[in-house]
Amino acid sequence: MSSAVRSIVLGIVLASALPVAGVRAAEMEAVKPLPTLLIKGEIVSVDTSDAAATLIKVKDRYGFETPIFLKAETKITQADAAASITALTSGTNVEVEYNFDVNTAKRHAVSVKIAAAKVEAPAVAAPAVEATVAPAEVPVVPAVEAPAAPEAAAPAPAMPETPAVPAVEAPVEPASQPAAQ
Repeated sequence: MSSAVRSIVLGIVLASALPVAGVRAAEMEAVKPLPTLLIKGEIVSVDTSDAAATLIKVKDRYGFETPIFLKAETKITQADAAASITALTSGTNVEVEYNFDVNTAKRHAVSVKIAAAKVEAPAVAAPAVEATVAPAEVPVVPAVEAPAAPEAAAPAPAMPETPAVPAVEAPVEPASQPAAQ
């Protein structure tokens, strides 16, 4: 009887430990941070209709458009200075660091860096060439003609348009030979 009581008590103790282990595993997963990804490209559209988060679409160098949500915590910078969300317009080149949430399949921006506008340097005229250098003279060597090949001298016979069909001969029967006696 005491072994039955021990088994029941041991079962209760082990069963009570299972939910605690499950909670600890869930706490460990919650602490694990999401990896930060980077995309560089041009903003195609900015959608501010959702009050919770602004949606931008970034077109990368391969032509793929990636939707990314901007929240209030997203850091927006331009030339290492803070910028507002109004600086994000279509055609703006950006670098976006974002997290991908596997549960919702959405990308949430951590930071947006607005690329500095490329300033084109004024074109500098190429210096004019004052004197033209004459090319060096190359001595002319007389060409030596090779003797003509005999096959090349005679023209090839023309091919007939329709191939000639050989005449069909009637089968020849073997001559009967007299039997030798």
